[in-house]
Amino acid sequence: MVRASRFPSAVTSSSPLVVLACVRDSPLPGPIIRINPNELHIQDTDFYDQLYRRENKLDKYPGQTKMFGVPGVLVASDSHEVHRRRRLPLAPFFSRKAVSEMLCVIEERLKALSGRIRDFQNNGTAMPLGLGYVALTTDIISEYALADCYHLLEREDLGADYHQLLVGFVHSCHFIRHFTWLFNFVQALPDPVLLWLQPSLKLARNIMKKMEMDVHRLRNRVEGKPPGTEPGIFAGLLRSNLPPPEKSADRMSSEGMGLLVAGSETTAQTLSITTYHILANPNILAELRKQLQVAIPEAGTLPPLADLEAVPYLYACVQEGLRLSYGISGRLMRVSHSPLQYQSWMIPAGVPVGMTTVFMHDDEDVFPDHRSFKPERWLEKREDGIRLDKYLTAFGKGDRQCIGMNLAHAELYLTLATIFRQFNLELFDTERSTVQYHRDYFNSFPKNGCDGVRVLVK
Repeated sequence: MVRASRFPSAVTSSSPLVVLACVRDSPLPGPIIRINPNELHIQDTDFYDQLYRRENKLDKYPGQTKMFGVPGVLVASDSHEVHRRRRLPLAPFFSRKAVSEMLCVIEERLKALSGRIRDFQNNGTAMPLGLGYVALTTDIISEYALADCYHLLEREDLGADYHQLLVGFVHSCHFIRHFTWLFNFVQALPDPVLLWLQPSLKLARNIMKKMEMDVHRLRNRVEGKPPGTEPGIFAGLLRSNLPPPEKSADRMSSEGMGLLVAGSETTAQTLSITTYHILANPNILAELRKQLQVAIPEAGTLPPLADLEAVPYLYACVQEGLRLSYGISGRLMRVSHSPLQYQSWMIPAGVPVGMTTVFMHDDEDVFPDHRSFKPERWLEKREDGIRLDKYLTAFGKGDRQCIGMNLAHAELYLTLATIFRQFNLELFDTERSTVQYHRDYFNSFPKNGCDGVRVLVK
């Protein structure tokens, strides 16, 4: 590993509060700094597209990807070529065309969510809408990937234990990164011993076993049958040209778990943050409802996705929600096989260098009053011919851009349109701190102890 010793340094740690400390307590000493002996960080909004462009064919930094604890999955693929090989058979399933053909799955699950909201309305009790969003996105990705919906929305507790498992998995990332050997040791323990030491892992073990069973089930179904006869992403992967080791039960199960985590928690969090800010600002709520009433004459019948995307204020709310939720809050480190030029600095090949979405989305020069939820900024800048979306990096950029971006967009538009066209909600015991970014676990999280967005249905 080439060390980054020639660049100015800044004291950092892997504390989940470190990004906030840098932003709030003191300005960074320059646009490019050495944040540890090996890594460089650049804070320059206009350089993002240049660093992460496809032509650079960057690797991921192994010192970062080991935090995921599943080295065989797409998101943890260090090598550009390995990532490309694994992404190629997955990409068609997440294209805009493919997502448009599965909108019926999203709409069916939205009907289930609407039914649960009405249950809470009839009972006169507060609904944990944030938890409902996690159940929604989990049901969608489990149906789409495995053709086996988890039906968390039908559970009385909306799958609260599953959500806690997701949060625990994400929160373990820093521990896994620095104590990988201990994590691997624990993973190797026999189930009876592991569950005796940590009974709360029983659900995780059950989900992985179910995942393995789903993979075996799909493998048996696709053998000897023509393409397209079995639904789901994994049926397609098992038919792909991936080499046999890439189709092993272990790797397929790990990839499935990766899709479940990536396809549920982040989108649900964006929905929660966006919903909070809309409900907390009466003028924003009124304007959104006004435009949705025009776009959706019959509250229970959604128009085509393209029509919803064309509703100006809904578009603006989605963009602003993505900006304040960040997507990935951790720095995205990359390694180039050739030197990279940044201003007057030549970054040697092999030096990990990255940027952080939090700094992009909080740039006062691009997003004035960046802590405020202001959908109007997107419409005003568009009228002026300025593309703010250039600076929106919630899904990343380049060949490592989030593969589920089209699915997430569809979920955001359809869900927000359904919620704010059909229901009259008000926040219940929910403050801004409930959705305010406070901790970095690669994904952004609020302060410890926050219960998520809760609402009363009028």
